[in-house]
Amino acid sequence: MIKIYIARHGETTWNAEGRIQGRSDPVLSPKGYSQSLALLEQLKGQPLSVIYTSTLQRSILTAQPVAEHLGLSIQRRHELDEIAFGILEGKHFLEFDEGVRKQWELFKENRFTYHIPEAENYTDVTCRIKPFTDRILRNHKGQEILIVGHRVVNQMLIGILLEYPPEDVLKIQQPNDCLYLIQRNGVTKVFHYIDGEIREGLLLESHARIL
Repeated sequence: MIKIYIARHGETTWNAEGRIQGRSDPVLSPKGYSQSLALLEQLKGQPLSVIYTSTLQRSILTAQPVAEHLGLSIQRRHELDEIAFGILEGKHFLEFDEGVRKQWELFKENRFTYHIPEAENYTDVTCRIKPFTDRILRNHKGQEILIVGHRVVNQMLIGILLEYPPEDVLKIQQPNDCLYLIQRNGVTKVFHYIDGEIREGLLLESHARIL
């Protein structure tokens, strides 16, 4: 069996302001630091073998309390960096001009094929995540591992692990304080931790769950 914990980074200052982040690198907000400590509380008793993060500081800072407590180094991987949003990065959702809003609407209509200028789409993210996913499944059999990533990259990662079609992947939600656990041992099981409770299944856009 392999147990894969998948966390999203804690809230950042830009999350709090409603700004698009992508590859930009804002720091954690005070709430985000509290969420990193909550992640430690959830995982401090688990026999983790390795911790993977993206190369962005919000991911690394979220993983640090767990890594320090367990005496593990953080393995930083570019494959886990958030989707690049190109010309939209740093923009506030409420301050889009007509041109930026048009780009956002075209992207929302087909996230897997449309490219915002200087940005990635969801297919690009899936292609760079897939080899990483294959490696962790091959190299960490019988272990428990933690991955601290980002909203879009985690959606694609979970979709690959569960072999979900694109239309279902887009429904997967992960607030900053939500931790997923995917267990693979013949039959794959999914759990999520939120508000101090563990429940089976995924958080979806409709707030329903898939078992």
